[in-house]
Amino acid sequence: RPRVKRAWAAFIRAKIGNQAACLRLAGMGEFELLESLRRRVRSGDAGRLEGQAAAHYFPRLLGRGFDRSQESWSNAALDYGYAILRGAITRCLVAHGLLPSIGLFHSSEQNAFNLADDLIEPFRPLVDLHVVRLLQASVQSRTELQHEDKVGLVSLLNVDVRMPQGEMSTLAAIEHSVESIQRLLEGDDGGEVLALPTIIGLRRHV
Repeated sequence: RPRVKRAWAAFIRAKIGNQAACLRLAGMGEFELLESLRRRVRSGDAGRLEGQAAAHYFPRLLGRGFDRSQESWSNAALDYGYAILRGAITRCLVAHGLLPSIGLFHSSEQNAFNLADDLIEPFRPLVDLHVVRLLQASVQSRTELQHEDKVGLVSLLNVDVRMPQGEMSTLAAIEHSVESIQRLLEGDDGGEVLALPTIIGLRRHV
């Protein structure tokens, strides 16, 4: 259990760090608070800093009136992008012999993707950055996702992120992250060092 709690803290530190990077890359201010929260995350995120970070992050990224529960193009794009990541992570988990339903932190009996929902956390800000860049460019004036929107979100799997092993596509990063979780669960030496992504922009892998 202590190892699992430390792993969850690593997920949350990576997520909050990437939220800070997203604000910075999008030209937004006030990302320093997120960096401070990231440094304060402890085992199991006992201080619930993930929630504090989200309360600071989304209003600055998408506007003070933004609400994740409202029907809007932004939320539809976020949901679709997260679903693409979740699907890619789930396929990779299964390919490595892991059960997506048995999570490290998420543990709902009704959720068949608990482990995928653990691992997706550090990758979410990549979708956020893509969506806010489209909004900044005023590319979309629609209320519903169109085919080209979905194609752009799927293509995020080919965007480069930074991993401990170097820069690589998001899809390759998912593979390395899953392998590090596998080592953690098998108790191999060094298995507590999780390979998690750092977002560096929206440059396509070449």
